[in-house]
Amino acid sequence: MKAHTTWLSGAEKDLIVDRALDLLAGAGMRFSGPPFLHELAAHGAQVDVATGVARLPRELVEWALAQSPRAVLMAGLTEDDDVLLDEGRPFRFAPSGCVAKTLDFRTGERRASTLQDLRECTALLDEAPELDIMSTQVSVCDVPLERRELTEYFTLLTETRKHVTFVDCPTEVTAVVRLCETLAGDLERFAARPRISTVCTAASPLQVDAAVLDVHVRLARIGVPIKVYSMSIAGATSPVTFAGSVAQGLAEFLGIATAIQTAAPGARLIFCFGAAPLDMRHATLAMGALESGIMAAMATEIGHHLGVPVLCPGLSTDAKHAGIQAGYEKAMKAATVCAAGPDIVTGWGLLESHNVMSLPQVVIDGEMAGMVRRLHAPGEVSPATLGTGVGADVGPGADFLRHRDTARRIRAGEHYRPVIADRVSYERWSERGATEYDEACAQVGRLLAAHDARAPYLDDAQLDELATVCGVGAEAVRRARRDRPARAGRTDRHG
Repeated sequence: MKAHTTWLSGAEKDLIVDRALDLLAGAGMRFSGPPFLHELAAHGAQVDVATGVARLPRELVEWALAQSPRAVLMAGLTEDDDVLLDEGRPFRFAPSGCVAKTLDFRTGERRASTLQDLRECTALLDEAPELDIMSTQVSVCDVPLERRELTEYFTLLTETRKHVTFVDCPTEVTAVVRLCETLAGDLERFAARPRISTVCTAASPLQVDAAVLDVHVRLARIGVPIKVYSMSIAGATSPVTFAGSVAQGLAEFLGIATAIQTAAPGARLIFCFGAAPLDMRHATLAMGALESGIMAAMATEIGHHLGVPVLCPGLSTDAKHAGIQAGYEKAMKAATVCAAGPDIVTGWGLLESHNVMSLPQVVIDGEMAGMVRRLHAPGEVSPATLGTGVGADVGPGADFLRHRDTARRIRAGEHYRPVIADRVSYERWSERGATEYDEACAQVGRLLAAHDARAPYLDDAQLDELATVCGVGAEAVRRARRDRPARAGRTDRHG
């Protein structure tokens, strides 16, 4: 049994795809750099070098789409930590990034994000069982700009077992390639098990920076999965209608995909759609709007119709703190998006239209993700689940509470068991005096302590080499080692 919702008919999907292809063939896409224009022209595109616009014939786009694999492996530290994006598999959860603001739960201050925030957020997400993929959740502001990027990469790769997405476009490409070699041993082994992925974002409407594109082509050639993101503002940088914004977002993905595939055939690409409406009353982006969720659900169906993996923001809110608005916006959008079955769902731990990170919200969103996942995997209908195997002791007036099958299935996860949600009696709740937010803050402390108690994920040789590649100092290495040498034989998920 599987919960599902269908948003588009077959004919409607075809109309949206046709519109996207017409946009690329007619209006074209601006690639702002001669190298890609020449490559596209060699493959049959009509190119205007003066404007940087390439008009892409349908046949070329369809060829590029055929080069993009449906199954994409996002490898973790071990095979137990891997995520395979493939048709028919359940959606996976990931954070977003890179936000420059943090809502400090210890002081209540909304401030610039620090390296310590990145460490704590990564550690917390590493401990979250419902989170499958890591990313650069915050952009640190207390590290000099020339060292910031590689410092973030070192922190991520030493604080998590999970696959890591570098959200900001890498500028230190040579260092990233060396980093891939360090993690895998050599580039051939990295290509077989890519430990990192990156994000290539369109500049809506229908533009992409050539320098950004060049970085991702170079990384795609060594096997790095590329998340190709369309993040238009419906009513401003894309049509105000659902269908119009989805069609444009698809065109932006297909245009970038075509450029990448002509330069790196077989590149592993993921269609990422994050359009949200403009709230005309306040001239603000409404990431938590239900319309954003509906468009994401439509884009998911279109992407799967074309045979590519899809990522969409789901746990989004425009709320400024972890309160009522954050709860209902995240829940509504997540339920809407996940019903369409995207491969990856993001937005974890973020507030204020993906502009602020909150550690208690990370914990709360983990619980929400667990509930959504349970919603979409309600279980099988079979003789065993219908109770035919519990025996003759069950009948009128029977007691199921003490039946061994009840205890067994509860332990196996038949019912989702929240940590933050309050289910005690009024009397116990009143005596305790703590709110669900207080419990989320306490859980942050417990999970951070658990993470700090773990053995290092990388051995000493890997840490030293990674530190050299990333240019970090002895203090960063000392912290990554947890002040003690790595213990051998720790390869299980909980390390």
